[in-house]
Order: sequence, then structure tokens, then C-alpha cells
Amino acid sequence: MNILVFTLSTYTSELITNTPTYLRQCGKGKYHYETIQVNVKTNGVYSFNSNNTNITYGYIYENDFDPSNPTNNLLAESSISCRRYHFKFGTYLKINKTYILVVTTYEPYVQGEFSLFVIGPNNVSLNRTCKYF
Repeated sequence: MNILVFTLSTYTSELITNTPTYLRQCGKGKYHYETIQVNVKTNGVYSFNSNNTNITYGYIYENDFDPSNPTNNLLAESSISCRRYHFKFGTYLKINKTYILVVTTYEPYVQGEFSLFVIGPNNVSLNRTCKYF
């Protein structure tokens, strides 16, 4: 009998005045965002969740994220057709691949603290990649 074991990884940060902004697809203004490199140790499905309802958008990219072309390399996202949606999505990730998680907001110029919770077959490392200006 196989027993599935899942692990929880957490990450806490905040979007503030000097975090970068970009023009999100279907957006109406500039949106603060943070990019986080996700490194997986085991192939499998990982679920991404946030505890802050103002930080309601999440995107994951394979290889890299280009804020001037936010649909390029997009692997999965927490929203459908730019409608309000809680930050929650899952996707299959592989070891030895580069993944970039982008955390942003539903409304432009919103700031605030957030915590991420990643559930999957093994822990993941989550490391901020964008620099504050």
C-alpha cells in the first residue's frame, strides 16, 4: 500500500512602495509584484496558496519572467480571464527546471504583507529574485 505524504513550505514578504511594478495583462494601472525562484527537489504536483486576500494573483513561469511580456513562459496562474480570484493554484513541477513565481495584487498600487504556502511531495526552496528600487 502506497501512502502519499505531502510537505508544507512557507514564505513571507510584503509588497511596499519601492517594490517593482508592471502593467499586468487585463490590468488598469501599475501592479506591485515580487518574483520568487521556486526550486523543487521532487517531481510532482505542487499547490500554491496565499493568506492575504489583497494579494490575490499568482503566476508561475518556466525559465524566467519578463514584466514587459507577462504571457511569455507562463506555466500556470491563479486567475482566469483577469477576474477576481483567490490566490490558489496547482501545477506539475520537475526537478532541474527553473521556475519563477510572481506574486501580485488584484487592484493596482495595492501594498501589503503576504504569506505563501506551498504543498507538494517534498519541500521547495523559495528565494526572492527581484530587487527593490
